[in-house]
Amino acid sequence: MLESVWHQGTGLRWQGVQSSLRVLPVVPSGDSADAAALWMACAQLQQQGYPVVVLDGTEQETPALPGLQDLLQPRLGYAHTALPADTGNPLSVATLPAARGMVQLQHKASVTGTRPLELLYRYVRNHALVVLLAPAPLLVGMLQGCRQAPLQLVPAQSRNVVSSYRALKQVFAGSGLMPRLVAMRPADYGLDPVLKSLSQCALRHLQAEPLCEQFDPLQPRHLQRWALQCLEHAETVQPPQEMAAREAAFSSSSPAVWSH
Repeated sequence: MLESVWHQGTGLRWQGVQSSLRVLPVVPSGDSADAAALWMACAQLQQQGYPVVVLDGTEQETPALPGLQDLLQPRLGYAHTALPADTGNPLSVATLPAARGMVQLQHKASVTGTRPLELLYRYVRNHALVVLLAPAPLLVGMLQGCRQAPLQLVPAQSRNVVSSYRALKQVFAGSGLMPRLVAMRPADYGLDPVLKSLSQCALRHLQAEPLCEQFDPLQPRHLQRWALQCLEHAETVQPPQEMAAREAAFSSSSPAVWSH
Protein backbone atom coordinates (compact mmCIF):
# COMPACT_ATOMS: atom_id res chain seq x y z
CA MET A 1 0.00 0.00 0.00
CA LEU A 2 1.06 3.58 -0.65
CA GLU A 3 0.72 4.51 3.02
CA SER A 4 3.44 2.03 3.98
CA VAL A 5 6.06 3.86 1.92
CA TRP A 6 4.62 7.35 1.93
CA HIS A 7 6.95 9.13 4.35
CA GLN A 8 10.03 6.93 4.19
CA GLY A 9 12.97 9.31 3.83
CA THR A 10 11.02 11.86 1.81
CA GLY A 11 10.18 14.48 4.41
CA LEU A 12 6.93 15.07 2.57
CA ARG A 13 4.43 15.07 5.42
CA TRP A 14 2.12 17.99 4.86
CA GLN A 15 1.63 20.34 7.78
CA GLY A 16 -1.43 22.13 6.46
CA VAL A 17 -1.99 25.84 5.92
CA GLN A 18 1.16 28.01 6.04
CA SER A 19 3.45 25.06 5.35
CA SER A 20 5.53 25.02 2.17
CA LEU A 21 3.69 24.51 -1.07
CA ARG A 22 4.67 22.02 -3.73
CA VAL A 23 4.12 22.90 -7.38
CA LEU A 24 4.31 20.35 -10.18
CA PRO A 25 4.63 21.83 -13.70
CA VAL A 26 3.40 19.42 -16.38
CA VAL A 27 3.55 19.61 -20.18
CA PRO A 28 0.53 17.62 -21.44
CA SER A 29 0.76 15.09 -24.23
CA GLY A 30 -2.68 15.76 -25.64
CA ASP A 31 -3.73 12.16 -25.02
CA SER A 32 -6.89 11.76 -22.96
CA ALA A 33 -5.49 8.60 -21.36
CA ASP A 34 -2.51 10.55 -20.00
CA ALA A 35 -4.77 13.26 -18.61
CA ALA A 36 -6.87 10.59 -16.91
CA ALA A 37 -3.74 9.03 -15.39
CA LEU A 38 -2.65 12.41 -14.02
CA TRP A 39 -6.05 12.92 -12.41
CA MET A 40 -5.93 9.44 -10.88
CA ALA A 41 -2.52 10.21 -9.37
CA CYS A 42 -3.93 13.44 -7.91
CA ALA A 43 -6.84 11.49 -6.42
CA GLN A 44 -4.35 9.06 -4.87
CA LEU A 45 -2.59 11.95 -3.16
CA GLN A 46 -5.84 13.38 -1.87
CA GLN A 47 -6.83 10.03 -0.38
CA GLN A 48 -3.60 10.19 1.61
CA GLY A 49 -4.49 13.64 2.96
CA TYR A 50 -2.69 15.86 0.44
CA PRO A 51 -5.17 18.36 -1.08
CA VAL A 52 -4.48 18.94 -4.77
CA VAL A 53 -5.59 21.64 -7.18
CA VAL A 54 -4.97 21.52 -10.93
CA LEU A 55 -4.49 24.84 -12.72
CA ASP A 56 -5.28 23.97 -16.32
CA GLY A 57 -3.41 26.24 -18.71
CA THR A 58 -4.87 24.38 -21.69
CA GLU A 59 -8.25 25.99 -20.89
CA GLN A 60 -9.11 29.69 -20.84
CA GLU A 61 -11.25 31.30 -18.18
CA THR A 62 -14.70 32.50 -19.32
CA PRO A 63 -17.63 34.22 -17.59
CA ALA A 64 -19.38 30.87 -17.52
CA LEU A 65 -16.28 29.03 -16.33
CA PRO A 66 -14.20 31.23 -13.98
CA GLY A 67 -10.73 30.19 -12.97
CA LEU A 68 -7.31 31.45 -11.91
CA GLN A 69 -7.71 34.86 -13.52
CA ASP A 70 -10.82 35.49 -11.43
CA LEU A 71 -9.05 34.35 -8.29
CA LEU A 72 -6.38 36.99 -8.90
CA GLN A 73 -8.79 39.91 -9.33
CA PRO A 74 -8.86 42.30 -6.31
CA ARG A 75 -12.12 43.88 -7.49
CA LEU A 76 -13.93 40.58 -7.01
CA GLY A 77 -12.92 40.36 -3.39
CA TYR A 78 -10.61 37.41 -3.92
CA ALA A 79 -7.30 39.18 -3.30
CA HIS A 80 -5.19 37.54 -0.58
CA THR A 81 -7.96 34.97 -0.04
CA ALA A 82 -6.83 31.40 -0.56
CA LEU A 83 -8.86 28.93 -2.57
CA PRO A 84 -10.41 26.51 -0.05
CA ALA A 85 -9.42 22.86 -0.24
CA ASP A 86 -12.28 20.36 -0.50
CA THR A 87 -11.09 17.65 1.87
CA GLY A 88 -14.50 16.06 2.18
CA ASN A 89 -14.35 14.36 -1.22
CA PRO A 90 -10.84 13.04 -1.90
CA LEU A 91 -11.85 11.53 -5.25
CA SER A 92 -12.86 14.94 -6.61
CA VAL A 93 -9.78 16.88 -7.77
CA ALA A 94 -10.27 20.66 -7.92
CA THR A 95 -9.57 21.97 -11.42
CA LEU A 96 -9.53 25.58 -12.59
CA PRO A 97 -9.08 27.00 -16.09
CA ALA A 98 -5.86 28.99 -15.86
CA ALA A 99 -4.50 30.07 -19.25
CA ARG A 100 -5.20 33.78 -18.76
CA GLY A 101 -4.33 33.70 -15.07
CA MET A 102 -0.88 32.27 -15.81
CA VAL A 103 -0.21 35.07 -18.29
CA GLN A 104 -1.33 37.61 -15.69
CA LEU A 105 0.92 36.09 -13.01
CA GLN A 106 3.91 36.18 -15.34
CA HIS A 107 3.29 39.82 -16.20
CA LYS A 108 2.99 40.81 -12.55
CA ALA A 109 6.14 38.84 -11.73
CA SER A 110 8.12 40.71 -14.40
CA VAL A 111 6.90 44.05 -13.03
CA THR A 112 7.56 43.27 -9.36
CA GLY A 113 10.71 41.19 -9.78
CA THR A 114 9.05 38.26 -8.01
CA ARG A 115 8.86 34.62 -9.06
CA PRO A 116 5.43 33.72 -10.48
CA LEU A 117 5.15 30.79 -8.06
CA GLU A 118 5.74 33.11 -5.10
CA LEU A 119 2.87 35.29 -6.27
CA LEU A 120 0.71 32.21 -6.71
CA TYR A 121 1.35 30.93 -3.18
CA ARG A 122 -1.16 33.13 -1.34
CA TYR A 123 -4.04 31.99 -3.52
CA VAL A 124 -3.48 28.23 -3.26
CA ARG A 125 -1.80 27.89 0.13
CA ASN A 126 -4.59 25.63 1.43
CA HIS A 127 -3.36 22.87 -0.87
CA ALA A 128 -0.39 20.54 -0.53
CA LEU A 129 0.22 20.25 -4.27
CA VAL A 130 -0.57 22.52 -7.20
CA VAL A 131 -0.36 20.98 -10.66
CA LEU A 132 0.42 23.50 -13.39
CA LEU A 133 -0.78 21.87 -16.59
CA ALA A 134 0.09 23.99 -19.62
CA PRO A 135 1.61 23.93 -23.11
CA ALA A 136 5.35 24.51 -23.15
CA PRO A 137 5.31 28.19 -24.30
CA LEU A 138 2.97 29.14 -21.44
CA LEU A 139 4.58 26.90 -18.84
CA VAL A 140 8.10 28.24 -19.42
CA GLY A 141 7.17 31.63 -18.00
CA MET A 142 5.96 30.00 -14.78
CA LEU A 143 9.30 28.21 -14.27
CA GLN A 144 11.32 31.33 -13.46
CA GLY A 145 13.66 30.52 -10.58
CA CYS A 146 12.64 26.87 -10.41
CA ARG A 147 15.18 24.15 -9.64
CA GLN A 148 13.06 21.04 -10.12
CA ALA A 149 12.50 19.81 -13.66
CA PRO A 150 8.93 19.81 -14.94
CA LEU A 151 7.21 16.66 -16.15
CA GLN A 152 6.43 16.10 -19.80
CA LEU A 153 3.88 13.43 -20.65
CA VAL A 154 4.83 11.44 -23.75
CA PRO A 155 2.11 10.75 -26.34
CA ALA A 156 1.43 7.24 -27.54
CA GLN A 157 1.49 7.98 -31.28
CA SER A 158 4.85 8.13 -33.05
CA ARG A 159 3.56 10.86 -35.36
CA ASN A 160 3.71 13.21 -32.36
CA VAL A 161 7.45 12.82 -31.74
CA VAL A 162 8.33 16.06 -33.56
CA SER A 163 5.79 18.19 -31.70
CA SER A 164 6.84 16.60 -28.39
CA TYR A 165 10.50 17.32 -29.10
CA ARG A 166 9.61 20.91 -29.97
CA ALA A 167 7.88 21.28 -26.60
CA LEU A 168 10.84 19.72 -24.79
CA LYS A 169 13.24 22.07 -26.56
CA GLN A 170 11.12 25.11 -25.66
CA VAL A 171 11.15 24.19 -21.99
CA PHE A 172 14.88 23.44 -21.95
CA ALA A 173 15.84 26.58 -23.87
CA GLY A 174 13.50 28.85 -21.92
CA SER A 175 14.17 27.58 -18.40
CA GLY A 176 17.41 25.61 -18.51
CA LEU A 177 15.51 22.64 -17.07
CA MET A 178 15.35 19.37 -18.97
CA PRO A 179 11.87 17.87 -18.54
CA ARG A 180 11.41 14.46 -16.96
CA LEU A 181 9.75 12.34 -19.64
CA VAL A 182 6.90 10.11 -18.48
CA ALA A 183 5.13 7.53 -20.65
CA MET A 184 1.92 5.98 -19.32
CA ARG A 185 1.68 2.58 -20.99
CA PRO A 186 0.36 -0.90 -20.16
CA ALA A 187 2.84 -3.21 -18.43
CA ASP A 188 2.96 -5.61 -21.39
CA TYR A 189 3.68 -2.77 -23.84
CA GLY A 190 7.44 -3.02 -23.48
CA LEU A 191 9.79 -0.05 -23.74
CA ASP A 192 7.81 2.79 -25.27
CA PRO A 193 9.24 3.66 -28.72
CA VAL A 194 8.08 7.29 -28.57
CA LEU A 195 9.76 7.74 -25.20
CA LYS A 196 12.96 6.25 -26.61
CA SER A 197 12.86 8.38 -29.77
CA LEU A 198 12.22 11.58 -27.82
CA SER A 199 15.09 10.87 -25.46
CA GLN A 200 17.44 10.16 -28.36
CA CYS A 201 16.41 13.40 -30.11
CA ALA A 202 17.21 15.40 -26.97
CA LEU A 203 20.58 13.74 -26.57
CA ARG A 204 21.50 14.17 -30.22
CA HIS A 205 20.39 17.77 -30.73
CA LEU A 206 20.60 19.29 -27.25
CA GLN A 207 23.49 17.23 -25.84
CA ALA A 208 21.37 16.55 -22.75
CA GLU A 209 19.70 13.27 -21.86
CA PRO A 210 16.34 13.54 -20.09
CA LEU A 211 15.34 11.23 -17.28
CA CYS A 212 12.79 8.78 -18.67
CA GLU A 213 10.12 6.89 -16.74
CA GLN A 214 7.36 4.52 -17.76
CA PHE A 215 4.33 3.55 -15.68
CA ASP A 216 1.24 1.44 -16.18
CA PRO A 217 -1.65 3.58 -14.86
CA LEU A 218 -3.86 0.49 -14.65
CA GLN A 219 -1.49 -1.15 -12.17
CA PRO A 220 -2.26 0.18 -8.67
CA ARG A 221 1.34 -0.09 -7.49
CA HIS A 222 2.61 1.76 -10.56
CA LEU A 223 0.05 4.52 -10.08
CA GLN A 224 0.88 4.81 -6.39
CA ARG A 225 4.59 5.06 -7.12
CA TRP A 226 4.01 7.73 -9.74
CA ALA A 227 1.75 9.72 -7.39
CA LEU A 228 4.53 9.67 -4.77
CA GLN A 229 7.09 10.83 -7.33
CA CYS A 230 4.81 13.65 -8.46
CA LEU A 231 4.85 14.98 -4.91
CA GLU A 232 8.52 14.26 -4.28
CA HIS A 233 9.80 15.90 -7.47
CA ALA A 234 7.59 18.99 -7.29
CA GLU A 235 9.05 22.45 -6.79
CA THR A 236 8.94 23.65 -3.17
CA VAL A 237 7.62 27.17 -2.61
CA GLN A 238 8.05 28.60 0.88
CA PRO A 239 5.56 30.96 2.56
CA PRO A 240 6.49 34.59 1.75
CA GLN A 241 7.33 35.46 5.36
CA GLU A 242 9.47 32.35 5.80
CA MET A 243 11.32 33.04 2.57
CA ALA A 244 11.99 36.64 3.64
CA ALA A 245 13.31 35.43 7.01
CA ARG A 246 15.64 32.95 5.31
CA GLU A 247 16.98 35.60 2.95
CA ALA A 248 17.56 37.99 5.88
CA ALA A 249 19.37 35.27 7.83
CA PHE A 250 21.52 34.47 4.82
CA SER A 251 22.40 38.15 4.35
CA SER A 252 23.34 38.62 8.00
CA SER A 253 25.53 35.52 7.96
CA SER A 254 27.34 36.44 4.76
CA PRO A 255 30.89 37.78 5.24
CA ALA A 256 31.37 41.46 4.61
CA VAL A 257 32.96 42.43 1.29
CA TRP A 258 35.41 45.33 1.44
CA SER A 259 36.33 47.38 -1.59
CA HIS A 260 39.59 49.29 -1.64
